[in-house]
Amino acid sequence: MRKYEISAMEIGQRIRAVRKELHIQQKDMAAAMNVAGSYLSEIENGKGNPGPEFFVRLAGQFNINMNYLFRGAPDMFVNDEGKIKKQEVDLEDEVDSIEKVAWLMEHSIYLHSIVLTCVNRTIFNDRDIILDHIKRKKAKAGADKND
Repeated sequence: MRKYEISAMEIGQRIRAVRKELHIQQKDMAAAMNVAGSYLSEIENGKGNPGPEFFVRLAGQFNINMNYLFRGAPDMFVNDEGKIKKQEVDLEDEVDSIEKVAWLMEHSIYLHSIVLTCVNRTIFNDRDIILDHIKRKKAKAGADKND
């Protein structure tokens, strides 16, 4: 197994550890994430194959450090400002070209999930700014059409 690859069993065990740390039952975690309890059970037992959306929901709903889930970083949770308590990200292989970044996005669920988590938080935190920008763009496009 490559350095940044992780088994479904390891992820499942870490999700279970988070749930136990939060003192919540599987059915309650599943309900909070709007997934079936049986699906969460499969994931915790290393049999499910969750997509990035699952991890975005998990991180957003329970403030989970994605580095913990995918790399076993010591901190399960992020602090109130949404920052990882101890910076654990270390891509030892330098990413020196856009091709490498694209390859990592396609082949690394870890990086893919981190990007989606950041996008999700940005959209949530800056929703009004984004909606205002979209309104202005639409108004400008409408004005350009009328000219």
